[in-house]
Amino acid sequence: MSRGVLWVSSRIVHPDKLSAEKFCDWYENTHAKEVLVLPGVPSAARYTALQQKLSRPYYSDEAPWLTLYEFPDLSYKDSQGFKGIKPPGADLIEDVYKNARFDIRFYEEVQVVQGSTSSPPKFLISAALDPPKDAASTDDFDAWYRQEHIPMLERAPGFVRSRRFKLSNATVINEFQVGDVTEEAPRFLALHEFSGEALPWKEIAESTSTEWAKRVWGGLEKEEVGWYEVGKVYSESEWGHVGK
Repeated sequence: MSRGVLWVSSRIVHPDKLSAEKFCDWYENTHAKEVLVLPGVPSAARYTALQQKLSRPYYSDEAPWLTLYEFPDLSYKDSQGFKGIKPPGADLIEDVYKNARFDIRFYEEVQVVQGSTSSPPKFLISAALDPPKDAASTDDFDAWYRQEHIPMLERAPGFVRSRRFKLSNATVINEFQVGDVTEEAPRFLALHEFSGEALPWKEIAESTSTEWAKRVWGGLEKEEVGWYEVGKVYSESEWGHVGK
């Protein structure tokens, strides 16, 4: 049994037809709960892109919302119960789906590093990356994360947890047009969580400035890095019926 996450980034593609307020109200108060009532999906969290101006454009500028659904057993995604989620009605398709884009990916967990703080996370860095597909590059990428990058982040103020994943499958729903993009999506995902009043920018910068980091980042074939803050947490303790 492998743990994993359902990673869903979303954006509005026709803001003249769909407001952020209407979209978020539907997603957070209706759609997310339709997933969370399923027995194989016990919890989730929804994130919003940082409003802070950064040094360059990032993935979170394109897709300002990210939702992570926790799967204690990733194989649940192939169950009849999960596949049987009620499809959207005609009004919802016209009002929301035809005016939005959803990038939907299932990732299998491969590494977890837990910090010592008991504070709840406030910030999330989502790094979906694709090194060259040859074995040497992939092994070097994995070793860099395990031996250098995460140990450096672990020493940063407010570090809560780092998790790493490998891609299972990926789909895009853009203006209600569905496509399989498993071959195009980044194969690896890292989720870094931090508490505190601000991200530890100095330590984050240092962790990507070493010679090893420069070699890894310089060789990437795809890079989707998002900077987010926690917007809403869905847990069984809060919702009671979630996952029942």
